Amino acid sequence: MIKKIKIEQLRPGIFVHDFNCDQSGENIFIDKSLIKSEKAVQIIQSWGIKEVYIDTDRGLDIEPAKRAGKVQQKTNKSLHKLAQKKELSASPSTPFKEEVKIARTIKNDAVDTVRQAMKTVQEGRNIDVGSAFQLVERMEESITRNKDALLLLTRMRKKDEYTLMHSISVSTLVLSFCNFSGIPYEMTINLAMGALLHDIGKTKIPDSILNKPGKLDEEEWAIMKKHAEYSAQVLAKTTELPPEAYDIALHHHERYDGTGYPHGLQGDTITFGSRITAICDVYDAITSEKCYRNGINRVKGLEKLYDWSDHHFDKELTYKFIQNIGVYPIGTCVRLENQLVGVVIESTENVLQPVVRIFYNDKKKAPVKVQEIDLSSVNINIASYDSPKNWPGNKIQTFRKSKNSLSPFH
Repeated sequence: MIKKIKIEQLRPGIFVHDFNCDQSGENIFIDKSLIKSEKAVQIIQSWGIKEVYIDTDRGLDIEPAKRAGKVQQKTNKSLHKLAQKKELSASPSTPFKEEVKIARTIKNDAVDTVRQAMKTVQEGRNIDVGSAFQLVERMEESITRNKDALLLLTRMRKKDEYTLMHSISVSTLVLSFCNFSGIPYEMTINLAMGALLHDIGKTKIPDSILNKPGKLDEEEWAIMKKHAEYSAQVLAKTTELPPEAYDIALHHHERYDGTGYPHGLQGDTITFGSRITAICDVYDAITSEKCYRNGINRVKGLEKLYDWSDHHFDKELTYKFIQNIGVYPIGTCVRLENQLVGVVIESTENVLQPVVRIFYNDKKKAPVKVQEIDLSSVNINIASYDSPKNWPGNKIQTFRKSKNSLSPFH
């Protein structure tokens, strides 16, 4: 049985199923396994981990401990309750189908801009700030017209594009958050600039570490953590950047409880920009496919953020981020009450009843004519999430034929 325990309860003889930390395991150089010594316990505690999931069938049981299934049910219920507190927002000024065409061009230009910035840094030259600002302004305009189009497109990427697309996606998430929160335009643009360039220092990290197919060892992790300082050093040489950009580059891995790096900042000593970028950065990282590991689905990603807001993140900002993204993020696979299966392609004013592209009937185990249904207009509810990883072959094939260039897998 899988249970969740406090880190203080960890001891030799327990089998760790999941470290439940916000770094996707990249800084965990002890395998998930049976804890055999007190030294291993001390190492795990030193990472700043607050809770772990244990497998009582493979190691000691701990009482009291919460069953993982009940923990997830409670979290899921809390997410729905939180999402329903979201204030109604104005309808998008541009329909999704129209904006997605514009957003596709913006995404392609963003790829070119970030790729050129990385090349420029590698060659020892300064980044073209003007073109970066113009790009961020166009991204902001797209988000303002329709918040879903660019968010969805930035999730569409190949495994080997993670480093490039991650910065674009985080910047888009920051823009969406600021738009949702009513942050003034100038600050919004400055924060998005910082998010767009927050990982530019990774150009100084060896590819053998960046793309290592296994866990990083302690020495490799120490090198990887240097990317935040490298990013700040690169941006310090670049004129006309707002101060928020330097701060975000340096401090986007700081954590609210002081367990982050490079300076171990705590609470409100971490700036607003770095606190929200940290949330966006982790959400994109844990839900993205990489060449060396698979990402978790976006719903699970929101559950993780909610869980970690007790320790690692600003709780108020995390809750607002979740309200903005919604419990059924764009691209999520869902099953309706009537057993129809589809993909969420657009949000509505009712966060629990988005627009869904239907392509399969689970009751009949057969494909249906592809159609888009606004659940809020027909008053149909979503029964559950659905995972493509568990689908039979004919369902997968039907989905791939019907997705029409919009991928919900990430």
